[in-house]
Amino acid sequence: MSQTGKVTFLEPPAVTERSAERFAGCTFELYHFPDLANLYPFTILHNQGVEVDYLDATLLGDDTESFFARLKEQPAEYYVLHSVVLAKPTDLDTIDRIRKLQPNAWILLHGPEATRVPEEYIRGDERVLVFRGEIERSIIEFITGEMKEPYGLTRYEEGIYQAYGLDPRGLIPFDDLPIPARNHPALEQYKHRFFNPKYKGRPHALMLASRGCSFRCTFCVPNAISFAREMEGFQLQGKKPKVMRGSPERIAAEFKALKEQGYKSVHIADDQFLWEKSRTLEICRLLEPFEMEWGMLSRADFLTDEEVVIALAKAGCVSIDIGVESLKQDVLDKIKKDLNVEDVYRSVELLKKHGISPKFNIMFGTTPDETPEDIYWTIKELKRIDVPHVMFAIATPFKGTAFYDYCKDEGFLIDESDNVNPMGKAMISYPQLTAEKLEELERYAYRSFYLRPKVIARRLLRLRRPSDFMNDLKVALRILTH
Repeated sequence: MSQTGKVTFLEPPAVTERSAERFAGCTFELYHFPDLANLYPFTILHNQGVEVDYLDATLLGDDTESFFARLKEQPAEYYVLHSVVLAKPTDLDTIDRIRKLQPNAWILLHGPEATRVPEEYIRGDERVLVFRGEIERSIIEFITGEMKEPYGLTRYEEGIYQAYGLDPRGLIPFDDLPIPARNHPALEQYKHRFFNPKYKGRPHALMLASRGCSFRCTFCVPNAISFAREMEGFQLQGKKPKVMRGSPERIAAEFKALKEQGYKSVHIADDQFLWEKSRTLEICRLLEPFEMEWGMLSRADFLTDEEVVIALAKAGCVSIDIGVESLKQDVLDKIKKDLNVEDVYRSVELLKKHGISPKFNIMFGTTPDETPEDIYWTIKELKRIDVPHVMFAIATPFKGTAFYDYCKDEGFLIDESDNVNPMGKAMISYPQLTAEKLEELERYAYRSFYLRPKVIARRLLRLRRPSDFMNDLKVALRILTH
């Protein structure tokens, strides 16, 4: 057994009006899951015999007072926080509160916002450390006392902020990462709460099968794990880090574990899950025997081969999120989407034919050349082709991205604060597409798309229990009144 002191992973109660969705990193929560970015180091330490705990205020039902009373009653030597921009006010407050409760505890930060501005979290405290980029080696080696060189670490020492470079061992192969310990006592008791309204099966699990995306969309912000990797890669090497993909066997092993733990559905939250056809077909072959309901994110151009779509359907895939952004080809070209809009139409045709529900992600304002007429046309087309689910958002320049630098340099950025909200708030304003118009168009899009009788009827037919109705109502109210 390890002699390392107790390590507690935290998801504290929000000090903001709404809780940040920490894994996606760029939205507020609609429904809650334990943060995968914390589950990997949590699991590694647990597997090594280190005493770990996972205190999640949402799962515990804690407000600020009860949460920090719990920390006082259950002290640890190390506290770990995964910080994204929307959680930053909460995490800075949490650091201050922990320091008052335990002056000598180590507070370990990771995540894209901590990677971007580590000094804003450390604030001259030698026992607050930021682990940048990929953290599973560095944070584990620090906690267990095995760290020979402080790669990927920023700390305050001898009166200065010291940032150490990239780990020469390179990126972590995905198959070397553990299957998250969702069955740990700190988490297992809450699994019945985990749901996603796109899936019938509950409990529902969020899963990763790779890290990173190799495409070049100008506006894109990937999930928080990938974003931290990219930020570190661009800062220290001037380029995106390599995509690290799990093998078909590793993916099947996690499905097997989830099935054995009683999960009924899975969402694979990779920035891009599908790659070459042979790999996809092998994954489908391995997943088919589990007879589990699952879904994923994919580009439309990986869904134009009917053999692939048939294999996905046979393997249990029922829902696919597709980053479409716009149905206007000139808009896609300007944002370097590298996508033919005809592939979008073809993918919808095949998915609906074989019983897989497509969900489109549409983004307004990705380029100053987009017009209100382009957006109205896209909304009209979405209704015509009868896409079951659409998420509309306003393009948001997140700090640390090229899109942020471009908007700032061109004078399009009207709000430089950290108070971002792609679902409702415009941080940009273009000559022919102002901030006010972007917000008006997003409201119009949601209401005109979802408040149609056939859409409401379709959703009502999917309800299977009274709690489904209440959960749907809460999500709908958050979306329609954002």
